[in-house]
Amino acid sequence: MKKISTLLLSLFLVTAAFSSVQAAEKPSSIRLNGEQIQFGASEPILENGVTLVPMRPILEKLDIEVNWDEATQTARGAKEGLSFSLQIGSANAMANNQGVQLEVAPKLIRNVTYVPLRFIAETVGYQVGWNPSLRQVTLTSKQQSEGGRGFLWKIENKGNTVYLLGSIHVADESMYPLRPEIENAFTAADDLSVEVDLSTIDPVDIQKQIVELGIYNDGTTLKDHISVETYTKLTAFLKTKGMPEHSFDKFKPWLVNTQLSNLNAANDGLKPGMGIDEYLIEKANKAGKPIISLESADSNYKLNNGFSDALQERLLLLNLDPNSVVPPAPDVSAEYLARIWKEGNYDALAESTQSSGWDAEYYKGLLTNRDLAMAEKIKAYLNSDKQQTHMVVVGFSHMLGDYGIVRTLEKEGFKAEKQ
Repeated sequence: MKKISTLLLSLFLVTAAFSSVQAAEKPSSIRLNGEQIQFGASEPILENGVTLVPMRPILEKLDIEVNWDEATQTARGAKEGLSFSLQIGSANAMANNQGVQLEVAPKLIRNVTYVPLRFIAETVGYQVGWNPSLRQVTLTSKQQSEGGRGFLWKIENKGNTVYLLGSIHVADESMYPLRPEIENAFTAADDLSVEVDLSTIDPVDIQKQIVELGIYNDGTTLKDHISVETYTKLTAFLKTKGMPEHSFDKFKPWLVNTQLSNLNAANDGLKPGMGIDEYLIEKANKAGKPIISLESADSNYKLNNGFSDALQERLLLLNLDPNSVVPPAPDVSAEYLARIWKEGNYDALAESTQSSGWDAEYYKGLLTNRDLAMAEKIKAYLNSDKQQTHMVVVGFSHMLGDYGIVRTLEKEGFKAEKQ
């Protein structure tokens, strides 16, 4: 089963929020182009959120030529025209002839030199990823990953600039590195706007909201709210996953569907912790760039919970047996959505967005109402007298369509240019 509803961001918010607060003393693994790096007896450590690794093994793995100055305790590395230098005990470093302030200085631990992994890898051209749920660092070379193009527009008005990036909430290493136009837009922006700032979500509040909205508390169970046929398909699906057939009996259909969507996304190798929006949120936090939430986690849960019982069951069937859905729903897999994002296929994006209209209630709740509300906030950016640059990152399904953000702004007279 490889189906995933583009609707259900809520579980991805839940998963990402829970995983982001799972503190760890050290990363569980570091992978280079998919292969785990072995460090022997000297394991990587985590200090103030910075992964430090033994210097010599990582430089060898990354094929970095190194010159060590014993007198000054300084290491100078170079690879394919890229270079760095750093000194034990000093937070002042050089990256490609530019001064850099390290968050954690290199240090000696039991006669082993430890250096900040991200600084080393990014300086010589590797894409660095972090999966909080697995506590896994990934290093991807440019040769290994073509990255993704995504969907990017630029709108200007009254001295203000808005970059609109259509995001994908679950991703994998192949989505990175982002193309320079996206990275440059982020650098130019005074702030970052996203659907929900995942870094500010309290998992305790999430648990409370899920219990209040997604769990039956009236003595009924899932069997009382969906057909026998749908429940039978659910239990069969759970058996294929090695899960007890009554695992979700206390959940409402929308919450069951978010769980299935997450399972299916994981089967496709896609992870919430690697989503484009989460990557940029993390980057904004490190840069001290303000982050603005256009929506709230609470609004997503209420949206899902507010759908009629009939629609909730049909959305559940999309993950269990899409051919049984009446009226017929679009056949859109997680792999397909990821592929069109990587390709930056605007025609496929428009077609995919339009196909979401297979159910009027679904389309209005998922897209129309939310798109119009977000478009109003973006219009305020464009009509401001502050003359600022903003980067807005929301799911790509919100961009096009009859009431999509881009189309709505164009109808208001703004000119959106593809980047």
